[in-house]
Amino acid sequence: MIYKSLIRPWLFRKDPEQSHEAILALLSHLEFLYGTTEAFYKVEDERLKVRLGPLTLPNPVGLAGGFDKNALAPKMLSAFGFGFMEVGAITAQAQPGNPKPRLYRLPEDLALINRLGFNNEGAEAIAGRLDRLRARGGRPQIPLGMNIGRSKNVDTKDAAADFLSCFEKLFPHGDFFTLNVSSPNTPNLRDLQERNLLHELSSAVQEKNHALAKRAKIAAKPVFVKIAPDMEFSQVDEIIEVVDAVKLNGIVATNATAFMRDKLKSIHGPEPGGLSGRPITAMVTSFIAHIYKITRGRVPIIGVGGIFNAEDAYEKIKAGANAVQIYTGWVYEGPGAVKRINQGLLRLLERDGLKHISEAVGQKNY
Repeated sequence: MIYKSLIRPWLFRKDPEQSHEAILALLSHLEFLYGTTEAFYKVEDERLKVRLGPLTLPNPVGLAGGFDKNALAPKMLSAFGFGFMEVGAITAQAQPGNPKPRLYRLPEDLALINRLGFNNEGAEAIAGRLDRLRARGGRPQIPLGMNIGRSKNVDTKDAAADFLSCFEKLFPHGDFFTLNVSSPNTPNLRDLQERNLLHELSSAVQEKNHALAKRAKIAAKPVFVKIAPDMEFSQVDEIIEVVDAVKLNGIVATNATAFMRDKLKSIHGPEPGGLSGRPITAMVTSFIAHIYKITRGRVPIIGVGGIFNAEDAYEKIKAGANAVQIYTGWVYEGPGAVKRINQGLLRLLERDGLKHISEAVGQKNY
């Protein structure tokens, strides 16, 4: 309540991107408070533990890619109760992103619009930062994912080589990887969701994955693909075919939408970019339900889009998501949101007479 009544109004008076950067900078200097923060926000309960392919998550609520693009404060972010998290999107080449302003709050719609354009310091610099974090014990104690994308100045025909360069530099640091082929803010990036192009890209990544794992004498890293909500279900079915053929570990559904502007109330509604938050809640849930129906639960799904509370998360899980991620909901609901969602999920399990969160996966037929 303090966040919504005092802190959020103060933050929302400032430029969204400047506020975001200031918060990350502050968190990067507060690592000494990690233990105290985690003790307050963490919800530990065996009923919430999740198996996501080879990954074990302490709870099903993760932080989506895009919040900490340059891995500035992953350990402190993890302390707010998350069960897993992603940094990035990271590209092989450093890039400034699109011209500012490029991030907008839509409080009347409980939404954000961003057209940041994969602004990040590049794989080499971020790998160096992750090396330093590891050396001083600054790595999160939850699964840490690398969300990787295509550099803006790279043509589609060269995308696989660009992804591989990024993947190889970050390989030692990721507990899992997410191939981001669905941001609406990099020109022609979504072309990579086409079946043949996605097959070429993901096959190359998996080949490199197994080669690097063999060299390091470890298991190959789990690899997911993050898809857009702006497609027909027939296109989703083709992506599922690729996931099966290449043996990717799952699907992140979904990224932000480039559409759905007609019912927005905010003056920023017409801004181009990716729309996230409450307006896409139902649409994302329907995507998850479709993927679960087609795969019959054999493909792990991470549901992301329009999650603000436990009921939102539970709907995604009942639709077929094994785990969920939040971003916009965290901006609006504040630092206690993850704790409240996990506590709420436990109450919902008790209400429905379920002993474990996995029993709720795919329970509802949409």
